[in-house]
Amino acid sequence: MSNRIPIAAACAAMLLAPTAVFAHAYPQKGIPPINGTVRVAPHDLSITFDDELEPKFTGVVVTDSKGVRVDLGNAHVPAGHAKELVVGLKPLTPGRYEVRWHATDTDTHKTHGSYYVTIAP
Repeated sequence: MSNRIPIAAACAAMLLAPTAVFAHAYPQKGIPPINGTVRVAPHDLSITFDDELEPKFTGVVVTDSKGVRVDLGNAHVPAGHAKELVVGLKPLTPGRYEVRWHATDTDTHKTHGSYYVTIAP
């Protein structure tokens, strides 16, 4: 029984710890919208994350339905916008595009994922 109290206390401390301890960079907003549909093809794509990014270890690739890369390969974190990742896009036609991102936050936590953006006809 005496072993249960320290374990319970440790679990409670972890649950009550500030969320920064568990911080990782995840997308919060996209332009165009994450998993959204737009009628006008954008010239660039922007992802806003919930944590500051390490630019050297963060990137994004955008591909069309055939797997052909349609971004310009110039992904960057703009000066003064440490939570934002931007990449230029080639001229896009109506269709569904996959956005694959990877991010490293300033605490060196790594995350990755993907979502889709659709350009309506």
